Amino acid sequence: MVLQVSRRYFHTMRTVLCGMALLVTVHELFAQSKSISPFPDAPSASTSANNAVPAKKMIAPAMVNGRPYVRPTAKEQFNDYLKDTYGLPGFVRTLVGASYGQGIDAPSVWGQNWVGFGQRFGWGEASTIINGNVRYGMETVFHEDMRYIPCHGCSKTKKLENALLAEVTARHDDDGHRFFTLTPLFSDMTGPIMVNSFAVPGKGPINGVIGSRVRISIRIGQHLFNEFVQEKKHHDPKAPD
Repeated sequence: MVLQVSRRYFHTMRTVLCGMALLVTVHELFAQSKSISPFPDAPSASTSANNAVPAKKMIAPAMVNGRPYVRPTAKEQFNDYLKDTYGLPGFVRTLVGASYGQGIDAPSVWGQNWVGFGQRFGWGEASTIINGNVRYGMETVFHEDMRYIPCHGCSKTKKLENALLAEVTARHDDDGHRFFTLTPLFSDMTGPIMVNSFAVPGKGPINGVIGSRVRISIRIGQHLFNEFVQEKKHHDPKAPD
C-alpha cells in the first residue's frame, strides 16, 4: 500500500516538473522572439531619425490683397466688432453723418442749432450701434469674414475696386475667397430704418432706406481712406495685378 502511494506521488511529481519545464521553455522562446526584429534589414532608430521624411508637407497660406490670409478666430471677430462699432471708426461715421445732416437740415424738424446737432449725433450713434450689432450677428451666423483688408501694393484701380466690393461681398473659408452677400448693405440700412421709424417725427421706414445712402457712402469713404492714405505708411512690394 505504501509502495503504491509512493509510486503515485512519484508519477505526479514527475508530471508537475515536466509541465513546469515545458512552461519555462515556452517562456524563454517567447522572450527571444520579442527581442528579434521582424524586419532584420530595417534601419536603426538613429538612422531613421537622420533620414526622416516630413509627415506632412507645409502648405503656403492663401494670399489676399498681397498679404497672407488667416481667418479670424471668434475672439478676433468680436474685438473687430467692438472696434468698428464703439471705437474711432464708428465715432467718425456718426460724426460725419450728423455733420452732413446738420448742413442740409435733415431732418428739418430738429433744426440747425446745437440742440439739433445733438439730436442728430445722439440718434446717429444709436444707428451706428444698431448697424454694428446686426453686422456682427449676421457675420457670426453665416460664418462670414467682414473685416476690411486693404490692398497692399496694388494699383489705384485695384484699390478702388477693393473699396467698392467690400460693401457687397465678404470672405469665406480658409482661403479668404470673396463671395456676394447682402450683409454689409442690410446692416448699414437697419439703423437708419429703425431711427426714422421711431425717433424722427413724420418719418418712416422708407425714409430710413433713403437715408442709409449716407451711411453706406461714409463707410466706403473710410475704405478709400484706408487704401489711399493709411496704406502709404507701408512699404510692401508691389502685388501682381
